[in-house]
Amino acid sequence: MRTPRFLPRELIAPRQIVVLTVFSVLKTAGLVLAAYGLGQWIANMASGTGNTPALLVLAAAGVLGRAAGVWGLNTGARRMGLGAKERMRATLVRTAASRPGIVPADSADHSVPVTATLASHGIDKLDDYFTKFIPALIGAMVLPALLGIYILSLDWISAVVLLLTIPLVPVFMALIGLHTQDTLAASQSKLDALAHQMYELAQGLPALLGLGRARRHGNAIAAVSEKYRQATMANLKTVFLSSFWLELISTLSVAVLAVMIGVRLVGGSMDLAPGLIILILAPELFSALREVGSAYHAADDGLASYQRYQAITAEQENHQILSLVPATPGSLLELRDVSIGYRAGEPVHEHLDLTLMPGERKLLSTASGTGKTTVLRLVAEASTSDNSFDAARVSGQVYVGSQLAVISQHPQFNAATGEAQLAQDVPDAEERLVAELAARLELETMLPRQIAEYSPGELRRLEVLRAVLRLHSVPDCRLLLADEPTAHLDMANAAAVRQVLAELPAGTAVLVASHDPLLAANPSQASEKGAPQASQPARDFVNRQAAAPSAQASAAPTASAGPAPRFNPLRELFSGYAPARKAAVYGTLGILCAVALSALSGWLIVESSYQPAILHLTVAFVMVRTLGIGRAAFRYLEQLAIHDAVLGYAGALREKIWTSMVANPARWGLVSRSSVVLRFLLAEVDELRDLLARVLFPPIQAVAVWAAGIAVLFYIQPAFGWAALAAGLLLAFPGRWLVRRVEGLHLARQLAHRLNVNQAVLGILRNQGALRAYGSLARVLDKLAIAESENTSAARRHALGQGLAPALGALLTGALAVAFAELSTSSASFTALAVLMALALGESATAALSAVQQGRALKELTTTLASRGVGGSAAEGQAGLRETSPAGAPAVRGFVLEDVSLGYGPQAPVIEQLTARIEPGQWTALTGPSGSGKSTVLTALLGALPLEGGRLAALDADGREHQFAAANLDSVAWCPQEAHLFDSTLRRNLLLGAADEVQVSDDQLQDVLQQVGLGGWLAEQPGGLDTRIGSGGHRLSGGQRCKLAVARALVGGHQVILLDEPTAHLGQDESVELMQTLRGALEGRTVVLITHDEQLARECQGQIRLQAKLAPAS
Repeated sequence: MRTPRFLPRELIAPRQIVVLTVFSVLKTAGLVLAAYGLGQWIANMASGTGNTPALLVLAAAGVLGRAAGVWGLNTGARRMGLGAKERMRATLVRTAASRPGIVPADSADHSVPVTATLASHGIDKLDDYFTKFIPALIGAMVLPALLGIYILSLDWISAVVLLLTIPLVPVFMALIGLHTQDTLAASQSKLDALAHQMYELAQGLPALLGLGRARRHGNAIAAVSEKYRQATMANLKTVFLSSFWLELISTLSVAVLAVMIGVRLVGGSMDLAPGLIILILAPELFSALREVGSAYHAADDGLASYQRYQAITAEQENHQILSLVPATPGSLLELRDVSIGYRAGEPVHEHLDLTLMPGERKLLSTASGTGKTTVLRLVAEASTSDNSFDAARVSGQVYVGSQLAVISQHPQFNAATGEAQLAQDVPDAEERLVAELAARLELETMLPRQIAEYSPGELRRLEVLRAVLRLHSVPDCRLLLADEPTAHLDMANAAAVRQVLAELPAGTAVLVASHDPLLAANPSQASEKGAPQASQPARDFVNRQAAAPSAQASAAPTASAGPAPRFNPLRELFSGYAPARKAAVYGTLGILCAVALSALSGWLIVESSYQPAILHLTVAFVMVRTLGIGRAAFRYLEQLAIHDAVLGYAGALREKIWTSMVANPARWGLVSRSSVVLRFLLAEVDELRDLLARVLFPPIQAVAVWAAGIAVLFYIQPAFGWAALAAGLLLAFPGRWLVRRVEGLHLARQLAHRLNVNQAVLGILRNQGALRAYGSLARVLDKLAIAESENTSAARRHALGQGLAPALGALLTGALAVAFAELSTSSASFTALAVLMALALGESATAALSAVQQGRALKELTTTLASRGVGGSAAEGQAGLRETSPAGAPAVRGFVLEDVSLGYGPQAPVIEQLTARIEPGQWTALTGPSGSGKSTVLTALLGALPLEGGRLAALDADGREHQFAAANLDSVAWCPQEAHLFDSTLRRNLLLGAADEVQVSDDQLQDVLQQVGLGGWLAEQPGGLDTRIGSGGHRLSGGQRCKLAVARALVGGHQVILLDEPTAHLGQDESVELMQTLRGALEGRTVVLITHDEQLARECQGQIRLQAKLAPAS
């Protein structure tokens, strides 16, 4: 399907078309007046006829009119389509967030990261359509027509020549444009793959860190970025080839016209004044056609995004499963003959029936993998989504008799802090109730903290708090869907959750999926039965840390204080990428060719009017054609070199940013849990890439060209040189200050808004289920709409200033041309050369001022990246510690900790004076309340967190101690609580555990799966090891995901396994079965087991028990 060339007319107000047309006419009239005044003045000089000041006044008026037209066109262009993109984005996000996500699509075409990238990055590409293509199209229809009529009135032969050459421009534009469609699709496909892979890597960061593969996947990001660069360059080569032919045709047409006018002047068949006027106007005529050709291709990305927007927002067949009438009067929940499957022929449930009355509580406690979570999600999706279910996968009827609250197995939060999340989702909750319940759940000091810093147990308690507050605050909310509400909690916190759930408002119906037997007990007894019992393990190593304020407890890794590392992308790009240096040279040569062509053409015309021998002008004729070809060729080479450099730099920068995030444990939660990944790795890098291309090169080229031009002008007549130098200084200092002052801050704010929108959109789409369940989707969308509206209003106001740079460039160079005419004491030939040179210098002046205008946005983005450690030494520090070990280093089999203190930067330590020994080949339990620092200890054992005090040593297989820094950590693997499985095949997920140089056969993979108890499941899969398991392993049960994560560690031959809550989502029998399987699979290996299960802890040969921290005194 071909990309549409035009958007619906209703997206553009007719008034905007009228405004652009009026300013195009004004610009044309100004050009005509300036050309007439200057052309007639020089002609009079050549003929010896006296000049009148009226001609220069007329030319000056034309310069002012042209500058006003340029300003109006740029201002109108910036206002073009304002609000249209925002409406489209709102429609896309609302549509995508309203659709049920219970059965994820097999294809990644409409995955969360791809849709989020389209809604932010893709729709913003429509700027080129609104602000470049439409204005250029209007200019191409108005300016050539008016100039053509005027040229026809001056000289019909010149008009015929132009009429014969002008049609070549749109013909070549269309022919070459037909070939960009396939390369554009390939480039877009690579961008989608990049977004999808970065999103997956961010979610799976803990798993990658645990396997020692995080840095390798930084290399993978660079590899995907390189594929994106190659696909984009393939498309750009075609686009720039089109621009090359447009430039060549335009330039040669002007050159041919100049030669023809010169020959006619030599023959005496044409007057000088019309020839000069036509020569001044012809480049502007072709410039308008060139601009529409370039804009035609620049709009391709935006138009392709619009096509995909249409496909996503198109109405889908609505398979309604939500029933509005209950079969049983008074019921709050009914499932009638419900069937659901992830793929055809693989049903999860068939003909399911369930009824829940007010005040009734039902517990779904079947085995892991039997579809408990699926039932709860289906109820929530049916009640809150647009019900556009796939009829081949979901059938039956669901009735929900009230609003609902949800406790998800995998909590979703989109706000920055716990307080902000509760204010968003339960705005009517009383402060007293919030404080009371938060205290009971031990969250009162956590609520002001960043959610990215929460431990899994704290996330679980925040989820419970949110749901319970909704039930108490919303009168019509009488149904609770709770999925594993006590998972990841120690016994005391689990008891508190049970008690809170036992005290719900009267009439609340509860459907719980859990393996916690106490949730099925009499609620009044839940608290007592859940009370923790003391236990003594075989060996007990206690964390002798001082009680610290709870606010520091699970600390939140934040960046260390101190000055931000130096990061200078301009220097890095120019010094590290040869194409960048070549681009500066090519661009300078291209502009010099353009300026020389214009100046030489003026000299040639006047010299021809003296009717010399034709051979006297032969060299000039050849030079004109050569300069025309040179301009087009150098422009083509410049554009290829610029984009090759900035795309290559962007790929390397993505890898550097990923490495800097991996190197800082303080950011792991931020990356894997929040919605910043596409902003950090995609949007910000792409914005930096585009800004580098726009900001770095034009000023360099302008300075070089103006310096050469001033030198030539000084040679012709010193007064010309001084005037040009003064104009250059005006542009370089007051002009630069003015454009930065007027619009620099606004452009930086627009950039910040685009980046915030990128993050907000991903936050909405990845958390759409929770937002719908809590009725917050409309509020979040309204908040986004308000931000968009405010930005649009500001953009409408500041559009008046964005036309300043091109208008100022046109005004000063036009005024310089008039000044040359007035100051000239040289011959008419050299006066024509100087005047046309001044007009030609306007292009480089305008480009340089526009670059300066965007300089502040580049500076602020650079500062932001530097503050995150990009460009610093952190990326080469901690991350390397985990993934590179000294040659011949002894393999780690155990650990010795003596008075170890651990923390994140300047905050109080999370762990203080911890002394323990983890024996080789034994199981050691690591226990303690939520937030006591268990994950922090594991981070240190992985070698990713430096000690703040004490000593950490490694033990080899014989129990001998070695310096930790000199030990081989390749034998250590971490299986985190939520061991992310990637959206790929079973084989590729398993091979993540193996080093790059290790070849693992399919038989070995099958043996490992057999060891962890997945052999029977594998035998049932038609695809075998090529079975796709979906993002996060959503096609597997919790127990299967845990077993597969352990299998992944075994594939790499790791001898030290750090197991984090492997039984969190399993029932008692399944927990026993899983632990028996793991004990068999991990026999002879060293295992550190984080658990809240005292029975599992007692079965270990050793135990490290971390103490809870005390809350600060009131």
